[in-house]
Amino acid sequence: MMYFLDYAMYQGALKAAQEEFELGRKLTKQELIANANEGGIRLDRKKVEAATDYSGHRDRLCDRADDLGLLHACTDTWLEVRTWNNDIRGVLTLFGLAAYSMFWGMATLPDWLGVIRLYQTGLWTNGKALTSSTPFEWLISAIGATILAAAATWAMYRYLLRYEWPTQRWIRLRFNRKTRKVYLLRPKYAGGLMVFDWADTQPDFPQNKNVDAPYLYWAFLGWRGKELGQPLVSQFIGRRTSFKTTGDWMAFWEYIRRFMEEGPDSVPKPKNLIGHWPSLKEAWLSVTQWYPVLQQKGLRGKFSDGITVLILPLILIILVGNFVGQCLTWQARFPKEIERAGNEP
Repeated sequence: MMYFLDYAMYQGALKAAQEEFELGRKLTKQELIANANEGGIRLDRKKVEAATDYSGHRDRLCDRADDLGLLHACTDTWLEVRTWNNDIRGVLTLFGLAAYSMFWGMATLPDWLGVIRLYQTGLWTNGKALTSSTPFEWLISAIGATILAAAATWAMYRYLLRYEWPTQRWIRLRFNRKTRKVYLLRPKYAGGLMVFDWADTQPDFPQNKNVDAPYLYWAFLGWRGKELGQPLVSQFIGRRTSFKTTGDWMAFWEYIRRFMEEGPDSVPKPKNLIGHWPSLKEAWLSVTQWYPVLQQKGLRGKFSDGITVLILPLILIILVGNFVGQCLTWQARFPKEIERAGNEP
């Protein structure tokens, strides 16, 4: 269900935008919080105020700038950031494959094999002769089973599997320093291709910017429409537990900010680029990283490691599902004009 959250968040944003349009005004912070909580997103006043009070991109937020190994790709013109919704992959993939195997392999295929044998030999597998009407009855049964299997396949895809496979492999979030734009490419039901001004990008920071404080939330960026009726779009970034401390999140944002404002020479070369192909390493990181509150040093960290060891067989099964799910998806591509943007001499 990895993209279901993006779908739910986007639908909630559209609802809020429509509400603003009908009211003729922007929603208050409390109304934004209520809408977010209704959509399943945990927000409070401090988080909203921290995001809306962000002063801008000109000044350095901290001394440290670190990509934390969270870039899919990077050039002198643009960089692409990993998003964590891709981590919620594996269980639904295995369930879907099992269900499709039952629909087609256990129900439909035997009927058609029986029809073929009956028409070829006129005999049961035990050699007993059949009446002339029996092959026709088997044919009707096979057609009926095929129709039911096709209907079940469509329903499962429409209401479940499309959020995980077959769909685009990664959400693509590209920052282009020359065009001063941010390009977000999601599945169509979650908003599709969206283009934002870099100046409108709002990071979600806690009010307490102690760099050593544990960061117990999921980091996200937001873009609020300037006109009434334009939705507030937000996107979780990194992996679920990429940022152990507030300082990690600030350092990653500072990496993006310096790249956009000061150029590629102002930041270190990326440690490791993730790329866009299926990755067993990314699958392993996805299924072994728990919620931020558990990924801390001390007792909480040991507790998380203990859980990992105890349920290792289950983790390995989900690991297979995660990687297979990656292989059953495709790499979404930006339109040519976006790929070329900023590359002109």
